Amino acid sequence: MTVLVGYTSTRWSTRGIAEEIADRLSKAGLQVFVHPLADVESLALYDAAVLGSPVQRGAWLPESTQFLARHRAELASRPLWLFSVGSASQLQSPIASFAPELASLRGHRHFDGAVERGRWGRAADLLLRVCGGWPPVHPEFRAVDEWSAEIARQLLDREFAKERRRLRLVPPLPSQARRAR
Repeated sequence: MTVLVGYTSTRWSTRGIAEEIADRLSKAGLQVFVHPLADVESLALYDAAVLGSPVQRGAWLPESTQFLARHRAELASRPLWLFSVGSASQLQSPIASFAPELASLRGHRHFDGAVERGRWGRAADLLLRVCGGWPPVHPEFRAVDEWSAEIARQLLDREFAKERRRLRLVPPLPSQARRAR
């Protein structure tokens, strides 16, 4: 099963989370490709998608929502998970306007972003250090890993069920067995 982990990112956090998700899905045995959404022209090569965007002013970046709109039909035909990255104050659902149209949506998670050292200049670095030091590489990788493991479990269960049907290892339902007699 091939999985696209796509993201739009203005800073390191969203890309870092996408790469962590891809790493975990890959370790679970899935074939995973990580790409910025701007580089994805079609979803034809993928059986499932995990897509993420930073949240700014309570919404996904325009590039991300445009991707969802442009690939709506393709997304509807495969399992889909979405993740948002931003501060806790931006917890309103940035994908609410797409949720009714994304019948394949299996889940949405929000992760806090991480502050990257040196990103805002020396004055900001000094202020951050005075206010409590530097955060770890990413404060939510445990939550990201747990969510990724759940996605992998769902995809592998789905793949196993498909293979069982293909090999006709799925027993017929009782009502079907009675009709066959």
